[in-house]
Amino acid sequence: MKTRLIVLAISIAIAILVASCIYLPAQTETVTLKQSPLQVGINTTGEINQPNAQVYFPRRGDKPELALQALYLSTQSNLDIAIYSLTHPVIVKAIGDAYKRGVKVRVITDKTQSAGNTQKHAMNDLITIGVPIKIDAHSGLMHLKMSVIDGKIATIGSYNYSKGASESNDEVLMVINELWFAQLCQAEFDRLWSSPQFTDLGMSY
Repeated sequence: MKTRLIVLAISIAIAILVASCIYLPAQTETVTLKQSPLQVGINTTGEINQPNAQVYFPRRGDKPELALQALYLSTQSNLDIAIYSLTHPVIVKAIGDAYKRGVKVRVITDKTQSAGNTQKHAMNDLITIGVPIKIDAHSGLMHLKMSVIDGKIATIGSYNYSKGASESNDEVLMVINELWFAQLCQAEFDRLWSSPQFTDLGMSY
């Protein structure tokens, strides 16, 4: 009798084990991601002194407009900007100053935003001195917030180049000094610039 009970218990245990193997969902494969090599640093003065990347959150007191100003004023040859909203006077002036120094500047922006009074005046100021600007002609938004500096440094994030983004909104700007990343951003900018879905923006008053 005792032996039968032991055999029955073992049989039940085996049945439970088999059932669990059959009906339990397969375990998700664990993928170990390679740690990013970026070294993130914060500098609220706008000075560019981190080897790989900086992150700016304006609502906590960081100054992304000064970071962009410093980058643009240090540009040596090429400055490409794809930005949804471009109205911040500090940034607009830095773009113009870079162009006046002989930097090749190209700007892509959103057609709806460029029709607004504030951005319209900023665009006219840049067009007046010769900065080429294109707007989207497709049905969507030109919603990028990206700059490429000398093909070596790229900036991305949610941060629009406006006072509202600098003073009121929860935003982020990342400055990434990684050649592979800058090249990806450069390739996308070049694709947009040469696309028939983007057209030249002329003067408007």
